[in-house]
Amino acid sequence: MTHYFDPEPEAEHRYRHFTAEFGGEVFAFCTDSGVFSADGIDRGTALLIETVLAFEPATAGEGERFLDLGCGFGAVAVVFSKLRPGFEIVASDVNRRALELTQCNLRLNNVTDALIVESDGFESLVGSFDLILHNPPIRCGKKTVYRLFKESYSALNPGGRMYIVNRKQQGAASSVTELCQYFAEVEIIKKKSGYWIICCAKQ
Repeated sequence: MTHYFDPEPEAEHRYRHFTAEFGGEVFAFCTDSGVFSADGIDRGTALLIETVLAFEPATAGEGERFLDLGCGFGAVAVVFSKLRPGFEIVASDVNRRALELTQCNLRLNNVTDALIVESDGFESLVGSFDLILHNPPIRCGKKTVYRLFKESYSALNPGGRMYIVNRKQQGAASSVTELCQYFAEVEIIKKKSGYWIICCAKQ
């Protein structure tokens, strides 16, 4: 049995097409089996996008590097490329099928300047970032999730921030405790339907 965090999913292809609205704009997406949330944008990622759009205004991001860490089929990368064009967007994932879908979804939404990188965490990523968005791969276990937190901290520029989404029943409180070991500021900025949006700032 393969998982969405496998580099080469073996699941038979099952493509789906749908639309979603963020910031008053409608986005088109294609997804497939073998990737995270193959039926559409999951509630946690949707809440993450909506919350960060509210915290990062339309004028934000000029010249800043933005990482969609564990991008899946690219919902975060697509939305922020369109609605926050000042950011230099990088989307990464270990799952090659997810990366192909991200490329497809960027094209579907007329985005051409985002960079897509195959990477296990930060293994193949180059340079540092000013903003990281992350929906942690909880099924990989705390060891992997906490490694990604630590690597994210190291990859952020001073003054950089990371936003993550975590469900309360899947260890959100423990994530906050872990993040406080690295970040100067850790704040729960949104709670809704069991999901926590956590913002971490690096001095």
